[in-house]
Amino acid sequence: MTLYSCCMILLLFIWNTTAYGPNQRAQKKGDIILGGLFPIHFGVAAKDQDLKSRPESVECIRYNFRGFRWLQAMIFAIEEINSSPTLLPNMTLGYRIFDTCNTVSKALEATLSFVAQNKIDSLNLDEFCNCSEHIPSTIAVVGATGSGISTAVANLLGLFYIPQVSYASSSRLLSNKNQFKSFLRTIPNDEHQATAMADIIEYFRWNWVGTIAADDDYGRPGIEKFREEAEERDICIDFSELISQYSDEEEIQQVVEVIQNSTARVIVVFSSGPDLEPLIKEIVRRNITGKIWLASEAWASSSLIAMPEFFRVIGSTIGFALKAGQIPGFREFLQKVHPKKSTNNGFAKEFWEETFNCYLPDGSKSSPASTSFHKSHEEGLGAGNGTFAFRPPCTGDENITSVETPYMDYTHLRISYNVYLAVYSIAHALQDIYTCTPGKGLFTNGSCADIKKVEAWQVLKHLRHLNFTNNMGEQVDFDEFGDLVGNYSIINWHLSPEDGSVVFEEVGHYNVYAKKGERLFINENKILWGGFSKEVPFSNCSRDCLPGTRKGIIEGEPTCCFECVDCPDGEYSDETGSCELALVRW
Repeated sequence: MTLYSCCMILLLFIWNTTAYGPNQRAQKKGDIILGGLFPIHFGVAAKDQDLKSRPESVECIRYNFRGFRWLQAMIFAIEEINSSPTLLPNMTLGYRIFDTCNTVSKALEATLSFVAQNKIDSLNLDEFCNCSEHIPSTIAVVGATGSGISTAVANLLGLFYIPQVSYASSSRLLSNKNQFKSFLRTIPNDEHQATAMADIIEYFRWNWVGTIAADDDYGRPGIEKFREEAEERDICIDFSELISQYSDEEEIQQVVEVIQNSTARVIVVFSSGPDLEPLIKEIVRRNITGKIWLASEAWASSSLIAMPEFFRVIGSTIGFALKAGQIPGFREFLQKVHPKKSTNNGFAKEFWEETFNCYLPDGSKSSPASTSFHKSHEEGLGAGNGTFAFRPPCTGDENITSVETPYMDYTHLRISYNVYLAVYSIAHALQDIYTCTPGKGLFTNGSCADIKKVEAWQVLKHLRHLNFTNNMGEQVDFDEFGDLVGNYSIINWHLSPEDGSVVFEEVGHYNVYAKKGERLFINENKILWGGFSKEVPFSNCSRDCLPGTRKGIIEGEPTCCFECVDCPDGEYSDETGSCELALVRW
């Protein structure tokens, strides 16, 4: 086989990977290519592969409008950088962006595409064959979303020192640089969030809680850290359960039974929206009310959970939200999306059809993901809940601002801003390479990398030493673990009096830079429990003992659970619930 043939075969492998046809990517050429991983769908259809025939790629289902907005944030940032006269002048950034479908398998398919292309590029086959469709190496990857997915991706990219900058993966496990050598992120890790959850419980003087965690690399470490913090504060845990979006009905029923039978009113949940959704639906079906939900950032504002029809059950949610950022011009950019104008974005067609609940009869090939119209779609995500068979044709003149979907929810840019910041972090690392002075570089003998032949590992080196000021005037520099330290807003779920939608009222904040004991601020006057009450709910295993009684141990029960027994003659009880000898005065 000739080198020319090898070149063509390898290129065809990358360009025509079975699971990624032309309509399943957003792609644009450039001098330097950035990769992107975003959850354009919430999951994949269950399929039994009996191997009687060649296995087919699993089908992505349930459209994610927010995931498409995050993808658009990456494209917007790249176009903004390409238009800048000062940042990377005379150079053009391109991109290759794939849909992870919120699953490890799909994310790894895309990551293999990045890695394989880089290996082809390193062979310098152009001098042997005229590979006109040659794609430059992917020098950095923006993504992924879920920590479990990023963990799998990081293990692969780390083998080749390809930098990965996640915008939403917050598991503290990913701070381990011995295992995840090339992973960085623009979201704080969960170390502080778990501590903040325990601080909130202590603030409201609760001591009897249940915990629920996603059975993945996000949920398990997060809830483990919370348990450590709870133990230090004498907070008792009544139950601890693991969940997954792939849990079968029997498993969900068992967890719901535990929740229903528990006397703990506060439930601490470290999970993503997709993993929590099946549990919440069953709790709503059973109408289990009166619980207080303490939400981790990954689901505190999830469009899957924050739905009016769920509010009677989860209206007492208090959660954590990332600090919102500002992206001037982004709103207008979102409004300009159109399948015929967004020629580099293969996801625009399905977005249009899902938004307006129609189909585009243009004769163009639909992606396999588009066949998900035949499946049940996510309820409550705005338009796009019908089936393909009954959709009218799109006119192409539909107004994007006339339909309410999470895509156009511009109230708070949190994850979108993290995506924007991730792209700019990579661009500033490249700028440092571009402006490097020989003798003052980061490499051997102060040498500089060649921006025209830059390699991924060189970009990673500069990312580790990055320091720049973002568009909000804040310093951006990754610590030794590849993390950015950030603060949290504390939100409470309310129902909007205007349209009945769920809104996220900011009721406090958590400052990780403050001294211990001064980090948490809560404005209780803004909190509505259950959507209407101002009275703080009770979530303690036992009530305080009355004067003349003391705490009595209940065998086999946690220390938070006790009974009140009378003090012996000649003793009295103080506010701690114990009895002391009475002083007799003469």
